[in-house]
Amino acid sequence: MLTIATLGPKDTFSDLATKRYIQAIQAKQPVQTADIKYYGTLTQTFQAVGKECQLGVLPIENLSEGYVQVVLDQLLDTKLSVISELLLPIQFSFAGFCEEMSDLTDLYVQFVAHGQCAEFINSLEGVKIHNTQSNIESLVLAKKHGKNAGAIIPQHALAHAQDANIINNDVTNYANNQTRFLVLSETPQARIADKEYKTTLVVNNKQDCPGVLGNIVSAFALQKVNLTSIMSRPTRSQIGNYHFFIDIDGHQEDQHIATALAEIQSSYDVTVIGSYIKALN
Repeated sequence: MLTIATLGPKDTFSDLATKRYIQAIQAKQPVQTADIKYYGTLTQTFQAVGKECQLGVLPIENLSEGYVQVVLDQLLDTKLSVISELLLPIQFSFAGFCEEMSDLTDLYVQFVAHGQCAEFINSLEGVKIHNTQSNIESLVLAKKHGKNAGAIIPQHALAHAQDANIINNDVTNYANNQTRFLVLSETPQARIADKEYKTTLVVNNKQDCPGVLGNIVSAFALQKVNLTSIMSRPTRSQIGNYHFFIDIDGHQEDQHIATALAEIQSSYDVTVIGSYIKALN
């Protein structure tokens, strides 16, 4: 049986993404069975992969809020490989346990969801905001708080909030909001012919010097490699010193990509985290 780690409890967006991934692999291998194990934080989820679970499904990037920093930091020194990505539509609702919106005193919202629903949250006056680890935890804590509390929850989890007095079906900033999830494994995915690939890598800039980013971009540009994103993270050794997370179109075994990587590796420490089939928008 395949065991997959994800952020819990049940009915989080991570849970939904994991179930969609399971459906996809079972469509290819009907005999494959899978068990989801839920963890309380993204760090715990990441660290379970290769130990308690064979795979992990974690959010990496949101359309409006950008990259999930805690996951990027875990990827810095990982020996895991990205084997797949999923794009999941993300819509949030509000469930209020109060007679009127003006009675609301406390709002529970997951720390990443906070930014994705900022317009709604900022419209609330005099309400205490409680950040949580997961969207379902937000609902649990709001119910535990009781009268005059509310929660921002996934739209698909509204069935769990039928006892709420007030429901606002959509409090998301953007109608086309979506989150990208990565599937992580100890074992890299074998290449499949005639598929479009994406590669994720990190350039560890341990000894800062002028022109690092320019040199990286130039090496890819010379080989006509399309960079889809570049994200910097502090090395935590000194102010102004950064590692670079990079997504590119193509597989690391493609000749033009291999040539570009060899050029960059001649000067910098490069870790390819994985080449995987590109998700369709």
